[in-house]
Amino acid sequence: MKIRHIVIIASFVLVNALILIALLNAKPKETEEEKDKTFIPHVEAITVTNTEEDLTVSGYGTLSSYNTVDLAAEVQGKLYTGTRALKPGIKFKKGELLFRIDDVEARYTNRARKSAFINLLANIMPDIKIDFASEYQKWNEYMESIKLNENLPQLPSWNSEKEKIFLSTRNILSEYFNIKSQEEQLKKFSVYAPFNGMISEVYMPEFSFVNPGAKIMKVVQTGNYEIPVAVPVSQLHLVEQGTECSIYSTDGTQRGVGSVVRISEVINRTTQSVTIYVKPGSENERPYIEGEYLLVKINAKITQKGIRLPQSAIKDNQVYVYSKTDSLLYKKPIQILNENELGAFVSGLQDNETVVIQEVTNYSDSTRFAIILK
Repeated sequence: MKIRHIVIIASFVLVNALILIALLNAKPKETEEEKDKTFIPHVEAITVTNTEEDLTVSGYGTLSSYNTVDLAAEVQGKLYTGTRALKPGIKFKKGELLFRIDDVEARYTNRARKSAFINLLANIMPDIKIDFASEYQKWNEYMESIKLNENLPQLPSWNSEKEKIFLSTRNILSEYFNIKSQEEQLKKFSVYAPFNGMISEVYMPEFSFVNPGAKIMKVVQTGNYEIPVAVPVSQLHLVEQGTECSIYSTDGTQRGVGSVVRISEVINRTTQSVTIYVKPGSENERPYIEGEYLLVKINAKITQKGIRLPQSAIKDNQVYVYSKTDSLLYKKPIQILNENELGAFVSGLQDNETVVIQEVTNYSDSTRFAIILK
């Protein structure tokens, strides 16, 4: 019985020893297999072939009137409409009466002052007849020419310094200029259109009582527009004053042509762009409308050599170039010459280089990559 137990135990130990030896022999083999299965990331790439391209700078902008003016009252009184209603959207022509302010009281005051001025002149006429006999006729004719309902005529010129001092000491000169100032003030009770345009906003309704400085309406000039367009700093060298442009609506319909009239000298820090201003010229059948969103294609007259890449392939003005020698990626600086819906047109890459055209993640200097050529 003992011998039997010894044989069973010995057999059990032997089997386990064989299993352990087999496991120990198999472990290095699995490690080798794991090494053979090391993951290599794949990236999409293309072979560089530089081509020449006529560059066009494009950008969107909102059409705005060259002249947008807030009209305010310079005098006080009750507000009345002019030849047109005080409503947004009303169109007018240059010279039309836009609004007026009640001036009855101011005109009566002006007439009273003219009457007092006539009285001043009448009081000095005897002295003029004695001291300036040769000038009496002209001053008498001037006094008779004054009409209370008309602007004060220009003063006769004096022929001597003595005559001028005489008029000044009798308050003739000061009162004359006060009345002329009052007449200029009377002109401000009626406000006329400075250009052909349209009422954009109305701040004060008719019959309101307004004070000097109160805004009455906003008017915009029609037929004279400009489009501010943001251009990347990298493309600014392609644009200059007078550069021709093509203007399109958002649905792709060409609306007309124009030209660059101004270029800002201030860079937007957030977008790293500069605003240029395009003045529309001739237009097609569909007229421009204030506030319209338009696409502007600036016809930059320059041909440059490079390759167009997806925006996702560029980071900090650099791209990844694949090395066939060691399967590593290397960063290479490039210059962006133009950007549009097809990507960025760049220079700085050599023909036959392999450049990655997708965003690269988990990049390190020692990571080996495999490429998928497109």
